[in-house]
Amino acid sequence: MSIGMSQQQKRDFDEKGFIILEDFLTRAELDRLLAAVDEVADEVREAQGLGPDDPFAVRNALSRHEAFLDLVDHPRMLPLVVDAIGWNIQIRTTHLDYRPPYPETVRPGTLGVGDGADQERGYRNLSWHPDLASDALFMAPSLDGRLPFMEIKVFYVLSDLSEGQSGNLWMVPGSHLRSPNELRENGRQVDSDEAMELRLKPGAAVVWRTAVWHCVGPNLSERTRKIMHIGYHYRWLRPTDYISQDQDLIERSGPVRKQLLGALASGGDPLGAESQFHPSSQYWLTKSDDDLPLRAWAEERGVGREGFFNAL
Repeated sequence: MSIGMSQQQKRDFDEKGFIILEDFLTRAELDRLLAAVDEVADEVREAQGLGPDDPFAVRNALSRHEAFLDLVDHPRMLPLVVDAIGWNIQIRTTHLDYRPPYPETVRPGTLGVGDGADQERGYRNLSWHPDLASDALFMAPSLDGRLPFMEIKVFYVLSDLSEGQSGNLWMVPGSHLRSPNELRENGRQVDSDEAMELRLKPGAAVVWRTAVWHCVGPNLSERTRKIMHIGYHYRWLRPTDYISQDQDLIERSGPVRKQLLGALASGGDPLGAESQFHPSSQYWLTKSDDDLPLRAWAEERGVGREGFFNAL
């Protein structure tokens, strides 16, 4: 049973690997987030000695501003997230990307190859790739050669990406059903007729499987690309942005947010009540319902154990 997605959205998520939500953020939400981006941008420039036209990215962005933190359990997005991946989840990454227009002297490389002067200048236009499939993470293929379903991301569009070559996210619909080895063997090249440039207005959001092949295009517009990614994965995987979140941040969070921040709301030993002789990770085999409040939250809305396993 779905609590957020329509039947068409569920089909698109399964078959294409993503759903697009136009005008998801309200004007007030968007204005608050843009003000937060500007505030954090000033801090980053001062700390790193950057100029106003230099690109930068911030990981664990949720810890930088309350507006970013509020996205992790956004009340209209969380039902879609649970429909997509279930309730046994936490945040893997929160990623703010700030990418001003290219200087006239910087020529972009080939889309999805990462071989141009823009890459050398720090724009990080990575080659076509699925997430969690690098040599150090998941070289060994699964039984069918595909990546297992490990995470999703929500892509929030904060600036105008409605025109092409504005630093748009590109995707290959349905590629989460293909083997990453196919992409490697093809020299990380993608036929142009397979690729889709997401041209989206401010306030749009995209819920997507990160196994979908994707890359970022050059920003040849006159506008700064401002976007936020919120990544959710299973609690028994390790996050990339943090070992543990700041305790003050956790203590002022409600139960569901604590779970998403990777904390145990029960306050128990992460290795269980018998950790001295029989350690058992509470992220793998949870003993206390207090540590999984998102489960009760979902069940109240009609998604129980069966719905969770269907989401896998």
